[in-house]
Amino acid sequence: MRLFTVIPAVLLALSGCGQVANVRSLSTGYIPPQSGETARIRLLTDGLVRAVPGRDCLDWNVPGAGVMASAKSGFPDHNGENLSIAGPIYSLAGSVSSELVVPANKPIALHYLGRLQYARQCARTMTFVPRPGVDYRVQASMSADCSFLLDELSADGMQWVAVEPKPDGKVSMCHAMDNF
Repeated sequence: MRLFTVIPAVLLALSGCGQVANVRSLSTGYIPPQSGETARIRLLTDGLVRAVPGRDCLDWNVPGAGVMASAKSGFPDHNGENLSIAGPIYSLAGSVSSELVVPANKPIALHYLGRLQYARQCARTMTFVPRPGVDYRVQASMSADCSFLLDELSADGMQWVAVEPKPDGKVSMCHAMDNF
């Protein structure tokens, strides 16, 4: 009988581990790399975008992981940062933008949480491996059915060219227990 009271208590205690990391990921800003090969991202979002550098999965305990941009106040963000990335500038209604440095030749996992609109909210994930010295545009929005769009700036700096994120598919938590 005693075993049946201990197991739920242990499971309950363990289930909080991932939730602490998830809350921390909302109160910590993304930290750009200070050394190594890099790429740049122009980020446009009408919600909140968090990043996990060096991972193709979500692990909010990774150094540098955190909020990149948020259309809602109260979150740490890099809204309005400008690295003078060339190319056409587009905007989304109600969106914020930021230009950030990210590590190159390593995956980066991105998580988008859309603002509550018309009684619906969405969440999407994406990962890709930025190439050194390349400029990217990432759009995360409720439009186009809650999506991430990834573009790369052409060599002449005149147009954005769509890029398919690799690996594609849903990004999961790095540690199974972080889901609880």
